[in-house]
Amino acid sequence: MAYEIHIQRKDEDNSITMEEWKSYIENDKELEATDHIEIELPNGMTMGMSGEGMAVWKKTIEDEEFEVTFTFREGEISARYLNDNQIKKMKEIASKLKAIVVGDEGEEY
Repeated sequence: MAYEIHIQRKDEDNSITMEEWKSYIENDKELEATDHIEIELPNGMTMGMSGEGMAVWKKTIEDEEFEVTFTFREGEISARYLNDNQIKKMKEIASKLKAIVVGDEGEEY
């Protein structure tokens, strides 16, 4: 299973709401809201996921193109870890949402 990074609030009773996340997506010109994503697996098969609260961040840095898909579930925003540029973006999002960025093992970035 892939390693994920999460944007969450320290206080579980004050978790991020879907409305806050959607509002953030609308105001961040680097994010594109979507309700369906597809990825091609190494074996050539395609896997899809549909749902509310997804957004895609496409970025080119130093001639490297990458795409990060953010998903919302249970009061937090998550994405599969790709690189440190993604951590910077997630910290930017977390700052605006008064949240923190943590890894699957609970380490804070």
